[in-house]
Amino acid sequence: MNSNKTYLAFNVDAVRDSRKDNLHTLNLLGDWQRRYPNRYNFVNIPYINFIATHDDLVETTVKTDFFAQMAQADNVMLVVTKETDADNAWLNWQISRAVNRYHLPVIVAFKGVDVVTDDTLKEYWDHIPQKIRKYIGRDSARMCYIPLTGTKVEKACGYFSVNTQTYPCNSTTIY
Repeated sequence: MNSNKTYLAFNVDAVRDSRKDNLHTLNLLGDWQRRYPNRYNFVNIPYINFIATHDDLVETTVKTDFFAQMAQADNVMLVVTKETDADNAWLNWQISRAVNRYHLPVIVAFKGVDVVTDDTLKEYWDHIPQKIRKYIGRDSARMCYIPLTGTKVEKACGYFSVNTQTYPCNSTTIY
């Protein structure tokens, strides 16, 4: 059973335009949570679906809501795909706040791989958000890298937690 709450960092703009990113991946994670509520606990899945239908949201309202959701979270997860926009301001802002304000461990899940290796980081480097790349360069955040599979997501989200002070060893931990 996974009692940790996970905040999903996501590209707000892409939720409104599925050509820019993988809304279906967020929907998959939401489906996992509905089917297996004892294994997955994404605190902001309902809000992501809300953003998909309301594109007139005011930036300050969205940021306030994000803060409230991050404050509940034990860790943060980011899904990186070949479509992830590494320069997206919303995505980098969420990662920065999760790490710097809430000190959440970061779980980077790569879609489309079965096993994460050093080569995976090289292959996806251009799609890894700028903030993550800065943290890697400085070794200034505790992050782990996993393939986007049900078992790995469940284990990583259930293990790493700000509440239990269980963090990845450094900025390049492959889990």
